[in-house]
Amino acid sequence: MKHRTYCRAQIAAAALIAPWMAVAAQAQEAAPATEEATAGGLDEIIVTAQKRSESLQDTPLAISAIGAEAIEQRGITSVAALGSAAPNLIITETPSATANPSISIRGIVDNDPILTADPAVGLYVDGVIVGRSAGALFDMMDLERVEVLRGPQGTLYGRNTTGGAVNLISAKPSKDFGGKLQVGYGKFDEFMVKALIDTGELGDTGLALKLGYYHSQRNGTVDNLLEPLDKRDPGARNTDAVRAAVRFDKGTGFTVDYVFDSSDRNGRANAFQLRAVRQDILDYLNFSSAFGGTAPVVSQDRLSQVRLDNDGNAHDKVQGHALTINWEIGDATLRSITGYRKWDNVSDSSDLDGNGGLVGFLVSPAILVPPNAFIPQGIGPIDLFSTSNERHQKQFSQEFNLIGSIGDEFDYVLGAYYFRERATEDNPQRFTLVLPSPVPIPIAPGVNLNSFGVNLGTLLSYRHISRSMAAFSQLTWKPAALDSRLSITGGLRYTEDKKHLIQSAPVPPAPRDLTRKFNRLNWLANISYDWSDDIMTYVRASTGYKAGGFNARAADNNGFNPEDLTSYEIGFKSELFDRRVRFNVAAFHAIYDDLQVQQFLAGTGGAASTTVNAAKATYTGIEAELQAQITDGLTIDGSIGYTDRKYKEFLFVDPMTGVASDISDVAKFQYSAATTANVGAQYETELGNFGKLTARADWSYRSKIYWHPVNPFNDAIADGGVGLVNARLSISDVDVGGAKASIAVWGRNLTKEEYMLSGIDFGSLGFAGVMYGDPRSYGIEVGFKF
Repeated sequence: MKHRTYCRAQIAAAALIAPWMAVAAQAQEAAPATEEATAGGLDEIIVTAQKRSESLQDTPLAISAIGAEAIEQRGITSVAALGSAAPNLIITETPSATANPSISIRGIVDNDPILTADPAVGLYVDGVIVGRSAGALFDMMDLERVEVLRGPQGTLYGRNTTGGAVNLISAKPSKDFGGKLQVGYGKFDEFMVKALIDTGELGDTGLALKLGYYHSQRNGTVDNLLEPLDKRDPGARNTDAVRAAVRFDKGTGFTVDYVFDSSDRNGRANAFQLRAVRQDILDYLNFSSAFGGTAPVVSQDRLSQVRLDNDGNAHDKVQGHALTINWEIGDATLRSITGYRKWDNVSDSSDLDGNGGLVGFLVSPAILVPPNAFIPQGIGPIDLFSTSNERHQKQFSQEFNLIGSIGDEFDYVLGAYYFRERATEDNPQRFTLVLPSPVPIPIAPGVNLNSFGVNLGTLLSYRHISRSMAAFSQLTWKPAALDSRLSITGGLRYTEDKKHLIQSAPVPPAPRDLTRKFNRLNWLANISYDWSDDIMTYVRASTGYKAGGFNARAADNNGFNPEDLTSYEIGFKSELFDRRVRFNVAAFHAIYDDLQVQQFLAGTGGAASTTVNAAKATYTGIEAELQAQITDGLTIDGSIGYTDRKYKEFLFVDPMTGVASDISDVAKFQYSAATTANVGAQYETELGNFGKLTARADWSYRSKIYWHPVNPFNDAIADGGVGLVNARLSISDVDVGGAKASIAVWGRNLTKEEYMLSGIDFGSLGFAGVMYGDPRSYGIEVGFKF
């Protein structure tokens, strides 16, 4: 029984592959092998997913890649906009922040922004890992391409890539002088300016520089009635980013690339609104207007106006340095990648109840302490939940690679890796605990209250140090006897991790000084076969590992163990009809053991949680990508991904009784969807002396999504399936003196869909809310290139 789902996936994959194999054979017989026929096809995409440059279609793993032109046409300027770049990829924002993404690949995700929780998907910038998901929603201005590797990358990319990896590769300096200026304006007073300049090679030095500046700002997307300034409404942003790249290349086989990036981002999180409330708490809140406060607002629909009295600014500063040295030695390349990144975040008080101006009857917190003194405080302001934060993180990493070949049959990668990180967080929380009154409380003749509020506060404070060391190797054999069409690849990686937590609060039992060490040996086995120059199939088995550690929010903190993933995958890649059709499909089955599960435990201790190795799960699915050049000017592309996720075991600890039970039959997979899809069409045509017209439209879809494995209001705040439509129309390459001018109009969420980015069920506190995505927006851009 346990293999039936995987077998269905294999059968589905075979059903997809078989007819294409037949069509492919006919296409190869009919296609004349001429340069002219090939020249009119789809552009070849070069990737570095296996540490060496190779064609996307020759890489035997599930990988999606988009280049600089597609990035521009899709309007991708930040990590958040990458969600439609690949099947089974979902990127969304977490509450109370403007720079904290949740990245899910094939249903595998870690959405907790706490700095002691490792992500399940690795995010890399120019070969340097971004150690924390928190702070990773930075802006990007000059990308050469984006690569999305789906499935565990346990050998070449190491720990914490059980779901996969997202590689951001920035553009290198050009040997020729040039530049670009772009200015845009849109709805919500959105303003953008981007300037890039290439110095070209400086004399005969081999040095070239590329400098960039990016600024964007907009007003809020929801009107806060308690805030007079639009630039301080929820959803407001103000970002400045700079980038400097230096390249040394004298054509001697020795190159040096240094990249500096910095982003300074101020803004308000999208509005958090109340969606579900326990009836006794709603009865208590309904007295607010009678006491001179505002009435509570609970809505199942996205609100265009809210009342937030704690909607503070979030300030994120991200800075990165990457130094890459390549030295060709015979048939091998010695590579060094040195990285340093830091992130500083200060978030003022942020409202997580969606209501401002509430008042209620309050008693002293002494009611919670024996002998339970009932000390009325009278009518006063209440705040169901608000929080502020100060976080700092810095990391250093060093990687060495030796990449080469032995004769014509063997390719190899050898590597060593070191990573060290320090992080701190101070997170005060304020909330009103609503409790039933033992006796009715008279507040007016004939009017009694049956509950009262207690204003409380708590603090999360800790320091965390993480260190990781690894050695890895990968060897590919292409037997000459089979014309090098067969490739057999094996890989190993040994990793040692050390986690150190100094927990100052919550108390008790903090302060505590905790240290744990972990190690794993991960492996990869891959067999691929090139049936022709344009058709390849592969079978892949690999493992992934996410280090254990500590949950700094947990009061009972003995830490949690690593989680392990074993994945099996079959795939098919093809380019047909003179490279006018590119069709790739993959089917996979992954087995997860000791899955780390965060259990939200909000109560008198605030927004606490615990992490335990509570689950065993399987992920079985299929994904397909198609790109076709219908005519010389019309191209369509699309992808679809489906993941059947099943818990085999999910041990849930009841916060009231402390008793664990298996809830695998009802537990949900959070921050991920079973189905994703994307369809796009792009049309290009020359306009003679008026440049080139490009029109593009995209529709992206994800199915129903949950925010918690299990919580009282989990179903009430879940978001159903949603499809978003974006479009862009541009005229480019218009001669203006010695420059090329362009103008473009764009629109996002054109059908005005109401969709959620995230949600929180506060459990025993008795309420839950969600954060909605942006409404429809549109704008215009003008650009110049020289």
